[in-house]
Amino acid sequence: MKHYVFYISIFSLYLHAQPKEGIEFKVNTISGIVIDSVTSKPLMDVNIDIYTGNNILKHSTTTDENGFYTELIVGYLWKPKIRFSMHNYQKKQFRLDPEDLDSSLNMTASTFMVPVPENKRIPDLDRSTITKRAETFFIKGNVFYYLTNKNKADRIIINSSEAIENTPGFISIKVNDKTYDVEKCYVPQKGRYENLSYILRSLLQESIFTISKNPLFLSDDMIQPSIIFGTIINIFTGEPVMGAEIILNKPFQRRISDENGKYAFQVNQPGSYHLSINPPPDYQNAIITKPEIIMEYGKGGWYKSNFYVRP
Repeated sequence: MKHYVFYISIFSLYLHAQPKEGIEFKVNTISGIVIDSVTSKPLMDVNIDIYTGNNILKHSTTTDENGFYTELIVGYLWKPKIRFSMHNYQKKQFRLDPEDLDSSLNMTASTFMVPVPENKRIPDLDRSTITKRAETFFIKGNVFYYLTNKNKADRIIINSSEAIENTPGFISIKVNDKTYDVEKCYVPQKGRYENLSYILRSLLQESIFTISKNPLFLSDDMIQPSIIFGTIINIFTGEPVMGAEIILNKPFQRRISDENGKYAFQVNQPGSYHLSINPPPDYQNAIITKPEIIMEYGKGGWYKSNFYVRP
């Protein structure tokens, strides 16, 4: 099942450290199919990780039962590379080439994976597939919604997460040291929030989703407006910077970074949004491009974009 992680961070470089050309490029979506090189069958639950050129993890997803995956990138990536990994298969990694983008800035990255020879295989991991799969939807810094009654759902920011298999085929989700029922969890899927027990239905012992009678997707009136947020960071020390002015182009809004270097905007309408920054006194702008955030939907988004400045 596809999932999206609602996250955008423009990696900002000190201008004198790298040439301006060929550093980063814009991608909307990356999708593809992963196939077993021996059997030619699609592989389910392959871990797919997208990294920047300096090995910062930006996006993660897994393949579905048809070996297919898709990941919404929305923004600029710096020298990105994609890594495919699965238990008892050889890892596969290669760089993403801007020449492979189509006219809509979408990219296909499919691959074959080679199984490890039988005499070199590692015994199956103790943790089950269902817990590993569930945890891919709960990435630190992102959000999910929890249905509290038929008319209300709480938005929860993820600081820590763990999927727990209580008995075979039955799991619960522990987020920020609190346990949640899987049939009431809603995670981002193609601009909407979809029921997690429905997504994991092929791995659960019972049709928990059907029994719960919960909606497949959360209705718009349960979802809060989208948030664009981030931190202003000293590129040399990694410390947060207070007093920077961050401007959102439309509708025109401005924020001043707080003592923790943080800022946030609330957005209600889909569209293309641009951010710019005026550094505080004694600082200079250290970014090479203005972040652009494309929202297909006006509600439910959680978009992160950091800025880097230098003294």
